[in-house]
Amino acid sequence: MAATFAITAASPAFAAREHRIRRTYKLVQELLWLECATAGGFVAAAVSGATMPWFSGALLAGIMILVLWTNTWEMRQRGAVHQVLMSLMSAAGVAAGYILWLR
Repeated sequence: MAATFAITAASPAFAAREHRIRRTYKLVQELLWLECATAGGFVAAAVSGATMPWFSGALLAGIMILVLWTNTWEMRQRGAVHQVLMSLMSAAGVAAGYILWLR
């Protein structure tokens, strides 16, 4: 969230045009979401340890996707394609965090 706010504050024209979120800004948000999901997946796997890391990761990804799809204002701003991409980034990021934890 801090990165999103910093980008928006530094360059409002990059973030929005005519009160609509720009496509390039949406892609930056998706990449940030992937990074944060990876960090979250790593922490979830580390906290749960060897007991149930896949369960905690699946739970984390499920919660992230649920939050995405229940935030209707952002969902309308993002559009269906970017919404699906954010969902995929959630699952991929959590899986990447788990894989990093395994190493």
